[in-house]
Order: sequence, then structure tokens, then C-alpha cells
Amino acid sequence: MTDIAPTCCGRTARLTTGREIYPNRRDLHWKHFYKCDRCGNYCGCHPGTTKSLGTPANAATRAARSNLHDNVFDPIWKSAPATSQYDAEDHKAKARILKAARSRLYRYLAHHLGIDRDACHFGMFTLEQCKRATEILTGLSYRTVRDWHYAQVKQEGKAA
Repeated sequence: MTDIAPTCCGRTARLTTGREIYPNRRDLHWKHFYKCDRCGNYCGCHPGTTKSLGTPANAATRAARSNLHDNVFDPIWKSAPATSQYDAEDHKAKARILKAARSRLYRYLAHHLGIDRDACHFGMFTLEQCKRATEILTGLSYRTVRDWHYAQVKQEGKAA
């Protein structure tokens, strides 16, 4: 299977390495990136692959994506085991809880952004989508997400 290069400025981005993107960061020289030669936007690749993590972006959009993911989104789903309904009796149970919580939160965010769940990926978000997602998620508790999820399941069950 060949990885598909992302596009930017109407052109296919070029595969390069961290040596070009971050010349002063030797620890990143071995990583792969896609860079747009027209505007200079870039994005990283999944570790050890040439599969793009999203679409090339400028510094402001990359910072917004990173902040949204690390400081807004992740703390919500990672708090799931602490909710009173769950009893993570072992490591495997906790891992299952976290996996379900992350999936539910992505579904919640996609629903509230009005996009398909498969398109709900931070690496593909525009700056405007990052701002909107931050507004949606700020102050949100995992308990609210869980309750929303169960209401959706119940509603879907009635529609079937």
C-alpha cells in the first residue's frame, strides 16, 4: 500500500525529512514530513512511516492543532476512568475505558462541528475549525460526553 501525499496550494506536497524542516533539531532529522514548496506549509508523518498526519499547515494552524489536541481534547477523554460509573479494576479494563472514551469524544466533537466522524482529525483541521472545536470542548466534562453518547444510542435504537 502506497501512502498518498497530501495536497496544499492545489499541488501535491513533497516528502522530506526533519533535516530540512528542523535543521537545528537533530532529534527530528530522521522523521518524515510533507512540505508545500509553494507556501512552505508542512505536516508530519505517523512515526516510522510516510503516512501523513494530516494536511500541511502554517505555524499558527499547527500550534492551534497541537494545543487543541494536547490541552483541550486529551484531558477530557483521559479523565473517563475517574468518573464514578467506571471501576477500572485492572490495566486492561482501564485501557478499554479510555479507548471507548476517546472514540465517544471524537464522535461528540464531529457531531457538534457538523462533520463526518471520519473527517474529525486534528491534523486536517483549519485554524477556524480548531477555534470552533476549542469553543465546543472548553469546560466539557467526560460525564457530559458519556451521557450524550448513551442518549444517541437510545435514539438510534428507537429509529431502528
